[in-house]
Amino acid sequence: MRHKIRRFIKLLSLLLFAFALTIASCNQIETQELGAETGSQLPPSSECRVIRHKMGEVCIPSEPQRVVALNSAGIPDSLLALGIKPIGMTYISHSGRKLFHGLSAGDVADIELVGTNAQPSIEKILELKPDLILAPNTNGEPIYAQLSKIAPTVILEGDELTFSLKESFRTIAETLGREDKAEQVLNQYQEQVESVQALLAEKLGSIEVAFVIYNGGEFYVPASSATFFQVLDDVGVDVKPVFLEKNEWFPISIEVIEEYDSDVLFILNPDDQPISYFLQNPLISQLKSAQNNQVHVVDVINWVPYGPLGMRKLLDELPEYLLQADEL
Repeated sequence: MRHKIRRFIKLLSLLLFAFALTIASCNQIETQELGAETGSQLPPSSECRVIRHKMGEVCIPSEPQRVVALNSAGIPDSLLALGIKPIGMTYISHSGRKLFHGLSAGDVADIELVGTNAQPSIEKILELKPDLILAPNTNGEPIYAQLSKIAPTVILEGDELTFSLKESFRTIAETLGREDKAEQVLNQYQEQVESVQALLAEKLGSIEVAFVIYNGGEFYVPASSATFFQVLDDVGVDVKPVFLEKNEWFPISIEVIEEYDSDVLFILNPDDQPISYFLQNPLISQLKSAQNNQVHVVDVINWVPYGPLGMRKLLDELPEYLLQADEL
C-alpha cells in the first residue's frame, strides 16, 4: 500500500510534498565577488550576494535577469509575484497534461520548459544561459554539481509536514533580496481575503466544507497541511474536523466516503471527469452534500496553489461555490 501511495503522489499534481518550498536555512550576508570554488559563470566584476544553503555558500546576482526554476510549484509562482519572470521552468506530467500549480497558460507563456520536475534537462538549461538556478532539494541536489557549473544554484529545502505558503514565499523573496515586495504582495492577498469574507458574510460559521481527491479510480483524503486548507483558514471557512486530524494523504474506500461528507463537498480530480461521473455512484448521490446539490468537481490547477498567484486564483473561485450553499 505504501508503494502505491508513493507512486500516486509522484503522478498526482496535487501531492507535491516533495516540492514544498519552506527553506530551512537561507541567510543574506555581505555582498562580495563570487569565488572560483562556486563554479559560477559570473564575470569577476559582477556584484553578487552570498547565500548560505544546503550545499554550502553561493554568490548570486543582486538583480538576476535569467532565472531557471526547477519546479512547477512554488518557485515560478513566487518569482512571478515578485516581478521576476523565469526564463525556464520544469513541469509535472499527468496523463499527458503539463501541470503548473496555481498558474494559467498565460502565466507561463514564453517560459521555456526544461523537462519535468523529476527529470530536468541539463542541455536545455545550459542553452538558456541562466544567471541563477533555483531548485528544491529533491531534484536539485543530485545534479547540483552540474547545475552549479552552469550558473549560481540555490537548493531550497522543504518539509511537507510544516509547509507554509506564506513563509515559503517570504523565504524565496529573502533569497532574492525582495522582502519589501513580498510584504506588498501578501498585503494585497490579505485585502482580497477580507473582500471574500465580506462577500460570504453569514455563510462563514454556518457551513462546513470537505475535500476528497479522485485519481486513477481511487479516492484520497488530503493532509491537514494541504495548501487549500491554508487559504480557507485565512478566509475563516470551517473545514470538517476529520480533515485536520492527520498530516498525511491516504486512500479511502468509497464505502466510507460518507464519513468525509459535509455541507459542501469538493472533489479534486486531475482526470477531469464531470460531476455526472461521480453522481452515478449511489454511495455519492446519497450523500447529504449531493442531495443538496453541493458536490463540486474543481480544477486541481486552481485549487492546489503554491504561491501568491495561485492563492488569489483560489480566492476568486471560492465564493462562486459557497454562495450557492444553503445554511444546513
